[in-house]
Amino acid sequence: MDPAARLRACVAFRAKLSRDTGVNLSAAFCEGLLDATFEGHGGAEETSLESYPGRFYNCLGQAVGLQMLPLALPNYLTVEWWCYREAAEVHQHREGMSNLASCLYHGWGVTEDPAQAMEWYQKAADLGDAGSKCSLGYSLVYGDARAGVAKDAARGFKLAREAAEMGYGMALYLVAKCYLHGEGVEQDAARGVTCLLRFITHDDAATAVVSAAQSQLAQCYASGQGVEVDTAQAALWCQRAADGGDADAIGMLPIIRTCTFCGIRPVHKHCERCRKVRYCDTTCQAAHWNRETNPHKGHCRRAKEASEGGQASQGGEAGSASTSAQ
Repeated sequence: MDPAARLRACVAFRAKLSRDTGVNLSAAFCEGLLDATFEGHGGAEETSLESYPGRFYNCLGQAVGLQMLPLALPNYLTVEWWCYREAAEVHQHREGMSNLASCLYHGWGVTEDPAQAMEWYQKAADLGDAGSKCSLGYSLVYGDARAGVAKDAARGFKLAREAAEMGYGMALYLVAKCYLHGEGVEQDAARGVTCLLRFITHDDAATAVVSAAQSQLAQCYASGQGVEVDTAQAALWCQRAADGGDADAIGMLPIIRTCTFCGIRPVHKHCERCRKVRYCDTTCQAAHWNRETNPHKGHCRRAKEASEGGQASQGGEAGSASTSAQ
């Protein structure tokens, strides 16, 4: 951006912000903010006020929200909201609409207004914004009394799936939960697990939400929802979720770490044949293997047959236990 255009952008931004919000920024501060915006969003030409005003204000708002600033700005939420409002209302920028909706929903820099937030999410979704489709989908799948949104799980699932197909990571998690619990679509736990795994490895997935998805995946492996019961996989995903701070996983971890048979003592061994169940000692393993009701012997043999392409497994003794702690 040439110096004259840069100066015009600074002057216009400062004047409008002061007039609308009463926030007065120095010229030096605005210069630094522009630098942070250009650096973080593809350069000056791509965020030019004269050529791309909607993108300009939306990127300014993101820079302010991320505190990409030369100096501290105490009332940054007001400035962030105002930038998104300029992008959305004045310049019809769809991402600006989505960001403005988030501010309105949560009361960031503006009076909380969930109902109006839904209107902006809808406008952005109609223009093809994947994040807004996901936000609307979530409110519809579960209902949102704060925003006056009645539950319509089928419509919500449709929006979430559209957003997921557009590559929006968070939508994958919503789609996964819909399949797992039959919200707005016929229950299909196997598809739900597949979507969970895709979401966990998605580039734009938020860390806290990834931990929640890992916890959900651990529960699937522990209960056999959409996958065969596999306590080793359940423990692995539960540990990862707990490491990420997920409260459900932290509470579930001690349970997963207890003996499959007695459910009391901590595990030290696992069935070496199928590696899907864990035991505190060989006594519990033998009892689980040979018990009258639902013995592990049958499950274990079927698991091995499946892993060997359907060939019958050999041997009638209980799978020997590993001596290493799990």
